[in-house]
Amino acid sequence: MEKMLSIPEIATEMVEKTLMETSDNNSRTLFVVGSKSSGKTSLLYTFLDKNETPRETLVLEYSFGRKSNQKQGIEKTVCHVWEYGGKLNLLKNVLTSIPMHGVHIYCIIIDLSKVKSIWSTLELCLQSYSELEKTPEVIIIGGKYDIFKDYDNEIKKFICTTLRSVSLIYSAHLLFYSSKDPYLVKRGKEILHNMCFGNFSSFKEKNTNFGKPLMVAKGADSWENIGVPKSTIEEVKMRHLSRIPLQPEVTETDVDSGLKLMRSHPETAIDVKVALKYEELRNLTSLDISIDDYLAGIKS
Repeated sequence: MEKMLSIPEIATEMVEKTLMETSDNNSRTLFVVGSKSSGKTSLLYTFLDKNETPRETLVLEYSFGRKSNQKQGIEKTVCHVWEYGGKLNLLKNVLTSIPMHGVHIYCIIIDLSKVKSIWSTLELCLQSYSELEKTPEVIIIGGKYDIFKDYDNEIKKFICTTLRSVSLIYSAHLLFYSSKDPYLVKRGKEILHNMCFGNFSSFKEKNTNFGKPLMVAKGADSWENIGVPKSTIEEVKMRHLSRIPLQPEVTETDVDSGLKLMRSHPETAIDVKVALKYEELRNLTSLDISIDDYLAGIKS
């Protein structure tokens, strides 16, 4: 009697079969990492022409796309797509275990709406990038531009300077994206399509004006155009953190200490609700507000 395969076993067979059918000459690997809820899955669904409603990526998901090449369908270029949704401090361990075929594209998507976490996200993703045996094409995408565009001009200019500096150091492409802007959705899809199935030709457009969505291909920027002295990554980091310090991480000790302080209500029901709120806080991997601000929200 033939053994019934589980869903994970079937999925593994499908991935292995797809990998076996391709060679380094007609395959590419796209690895997408970055901030949670920054638009990674939405962009990939658009790129792969998926019509389903995007769902949260828990740890690691695989999909692929095919496109006929100039030989009229006799051969197809296959793009293997890996999306990582786990904790970024574990990323390098996952990244080195993923089979990479053909040309590699490393896509970092950051959440522009959370300015205090931009540097930590970039740093962790770039540290993991350095663990790769082969040097991939790198593209940095700033998601949630629909929120970022309404920020103070000085903050926008400063963030854009940081991102352009990092992109210049790592020879990365840079563009801003929003799943709520049809034009930026179309542009993001076209760029990924060109990188995964095309010839890596330079972007058709270029914009370095911080008042509009950035779009800068690698090699198309310079320190002079950015307006800062030639810098190392450590100098860029120091300059960035001098203006926008990192958001302190929320630890269980902080949460438990706060919980003891908050257990002072005469009504038990209120203490129960506070405990539930602290449990939510404990489960968050990052928070863009201070604990004090969060507690103030609970009290109100």
